[in-house]
Amino acid sequence: MKIEMTGYNDGKAIAIYFTIKLVPFIFGSFIFALIMSMPALIFKIYFLLIPFTLPVLLLLCLALNWIINLNYKRFPNELSVKHVFCLGNGKLFKDGNEVKATDRIKIYKFKKFLLLELKKSYYRIGNNDYISGNREEFLSQVKFVKRHFVIFMLPQLSEEQIVELLLNEIDQKESERVFLSPDKRKIIYICRKDNGIYSVGSEKMEIADEYERTYTKQYGWWAPDETGIISFYGTVDEAINDIKSELVGYTEIPTSKK
Repeated sequence: MKIEMTGYNDGKAIAIYFTIKLVPFIFGSFIFALIMSMPALIFKIYFLLIPFTLPVLLLLCLALNWIINLNYKRFPNELSVKHVFCLGNGKLFKDGNEVKATDRIKIYKFKKFLLLELKKSYYRIGNNDYISGNREEFLSQVKFVKRHFVIFMLPQLSEEQIVELLLNEIDQKESERVFLSPDKRKIIYICRKDNGIYSVGSEKMEIADEYERTYTKQYGWWAPDETGIISFYGTVDEAINDIKSELVGYTEIPTSKK
């Protein structure tokens, strides 16, 4: 399932991002000032209270940041502040283009919105800004790996659903005949080579584990069956006649060449 949402790189997003980056310094400077105030009050060395000016100045900067950005409506070169994001099959797209620097993506969660930080930009996504899907469905496909750094996961599917999905990915274009095993986990195919000779081969279905799904963005794949049949024949009928014992219980899948 694809999830689409609108992200805003507007004044409010800038103010939120600046706040996220500034708040740790405010708390850090305030704690430092409190530590310095102890000897200042005990020994009456009042110039040690000067560090209190730092958190005050930072708070003023924070307030000024909100005042300026919430009232600044125009952006240089008429840059767009509204963008459409789409999350599908573990990949994030911005305005139709895949976001490549996936190791630099961060998400900050707030009650009424999310702040999505990419490599060089950041976007505010409100709880009502989802075109399809919703916040919960979006976050269900997000894995936090280090603080706010995230990677995107494939939607959870049952093994039966994965099998059906991989069956639809069988490449039949180059095959004259394709046969599916009773458990739907193996195929035997007959294909024609450029020299007019027919060959028989087989592939087995491999379902990816959670780690493989995370980093390959695939539920599984078809891999050559090393124990399968690899032979060559003059006609399709010759090939079928030779492997008929192997095809017991198999079901033929229609191909575009039939």
